[in-house]
Amino acid sequence: MAATSTLTQRPTTTTSTMAHSTIRAESPSKAPTSEASARGAAIYSQSWLLVIYDWWVLGIVSTYAWACSVPDYTLPWFRNNVRKGHHLDIGVGTGYYLAKSDLTGVQVTLADLNQDALDATKNRLVAEGKVKAEETTCILHDITRPLPASCPKFNSMSLYYLLHCMPGPVPAKTAIFSHLKHNLTPDGVITGASILGKDVRHNLFGRVIMYFGNRGGMFDNRADNSADFDEALREHFHEVETQVRGAIFLWKASKPKV
Repeated sequence: MAATSTLTQRPTTTTSTMAHSTIRAESPSKAPTSEASARGAAIYSQSWLLVIYDWWVLGIVSTYAWACSVPDYTLPWFRNNVRKGHHLDIGVGTGYYLAKSDLTGVQVTLADLNQDALDATKNRLVAEGKVKAEETTCILHDITRPLPASCPKFNSMSLYYLLHCMPGPVPAKTAIFSHLKHNLTPDGVITGASILGKDVRHNLFGRVIMYFGNRGGMFDNRADNSADFDEALREHFHEVETQVRGAIFLWKASKPKV
């Protein structure tokens, strides 16, 4: 959801309560990750950013820089694609989208490179009564690699404000679908939103955010465009729906080609 970069799995232990598992990280400082990924994720270790993220990124920037209101577009898109059963949220940010959704009958798994983001999201969802702590799985994982074998098949997955932070061109980013589709149920859906850098018209505010985001390593999306994303999704899924709102690419895909 949030602008989290690629996710790195760290050594883990697994404990189970009933049918639910919790994967806890050990030796967090030893996680292997690229310099680009580390820069993108490091900002989410700043507690002040997690506090203002919803207001600044999902409020001010999304509305006025990307011309895509979260309440009007990305939040309804998210809500409409969370399925009952197992849901995987990759790049969790602050957990805003999950916190604003009906999670009745939904078993949530959170995946991220950053332990602070995972902790903040889980604590938020528990505090707001959206999930039970003992039934919520948190994993530290590199999304460019197959998910841990302990993961179930997911009825839905979400990647919001994630792809534009991943390093590399669109084909490198969308290679993740080659393995994520195998963790999706036959009738499951995978959905997301990402900031485009090419073939969209950025206003002055958007150009400033794009410049500093890419220069600082939080973004790598100057060449990201909807046509390349659409093509990659159709390579891995039979059914694909996309739309562009302002500078935001919204997508959902189902019926994985496996």
